[in-house]
Amino acid sequence: MPLTFFYRLLSVVLLLLPIRLRLKIWMHLFEDGTRRWKPEGCSQRIPGGMYIKWGKLIRLAEGQITHFVETHTPLPVPIVIDNFTVGENTYLVTSRLPGKPLSMLYPELTPEQECRLSEQLSRILAPLRALSAPSGLVCGWNGASIYCERLSMGSRPAGPFLSVDAFHQTLMVRTGGLEIPDDEAETVWETITKAHSRPHRLCLTHNDLGPHNVLVDDDWKITGIVDWEAAGWLPEYWELTKGTFLPFYRKGRWHRILSAALPGYALEQEAEKYIVKYRKIYT
Repeated sequence: MPLTFFYRLLSVVLLLLPIRLRLKIWMHLFEDGTRRWKPEGCSQRIPGGMYIKWGKLIRLAEGQITHFVETHTPLPVPIVIDNFTVGENTYLVTSRLPGKPLSMLYPELTPEQECRLSEQLSRILAPLRALSAPSGLVCGWNGASIYCERLSMGSRPAGPFLSVDAFHQTLMVRTGGLEIPDDEAETVWETITKAHSRPHRLCLTHNDLGPHNVLVDDDWKITGIVDWEAAGWLPEYWELTKGTFLPFYRKGRWHRILSAALPGYALEQEAEKYIVKYRKIYT
C-alpha cells in the first residue's frame, strides 16, 4: 500500500474517533519519538514516518493551508494526517518528507547547483503563484490576520488589509518614519514610491521561504517545502523580499537562489532594503 494512500486513509479514519482518543494516541507516539529522535525546531519526529507539532503557538490555519496546497497544487508538501485543538493547545500531525533542509548543506553548494535550485524553485512555485486570490484582501489564510516577522515583531497578527495600497501604507506607518541621510533621501524616496506604485497582484505566499524550510535530496532535487504557518495572500513580490529579509539571507547563496527563481522584483527588493535600513522603529 503506497504511503500516500495510507496517510489519506488514516486521516479519514481518525475523524471517526473522539478527539480525546486521538490525543492519547499522538501523545503516546510523541513520547516514543522523543526517545528515538531529537526535536527539529518545534516539530518532533514520531514512528510511522510522521511529524507532530503541538502547543499554544500552533494554529489550526497551518494544517488548513498545508492541506489546501497539497490538494490544489503539485507542490511537494506534507500530507496533513490530523489537526485539532484541545484546550489551549493545537496539534498538527503530518507525513514526513524525504530529504534534508537546504540550510544544512550550504557548504557543499556550487554555482551550478545554485542555478539548478533556482530553476526548480521557479517551476515548483509557479502553480502556487498562479492561484486566484479569493478577494482583494491582503491577508492570512481564510481572510484572517497575517503572522509575519517582517510586518510585526514577534509575529503578532497584522491586518487584514483592504488593498495592496493599504498594505504598503501600513508598512510605512510601522517604520515610525525613515531616518535617511540627506544625500540619499531623494534616491530612497523615489525608489520606495516607484516600488509601491507598481501594480501587484496577490499571490498565495509561503511567507517564510528560506533554506531552513526547503528540503533537498542527495542529488539536489527539491523534495519538500515545509512549515506553512505564516502563509497568506500577499503582493506577488513578497515571497522574494520576505524570503531574503533575515540578515543572513540578505546576500549570499540564498539571496542569489531566490532572486533568480523569482525575477523581476529588483525595484521592490531595493525599496525593502531602504525601509528596513532606515526605519526608526520595529513594531
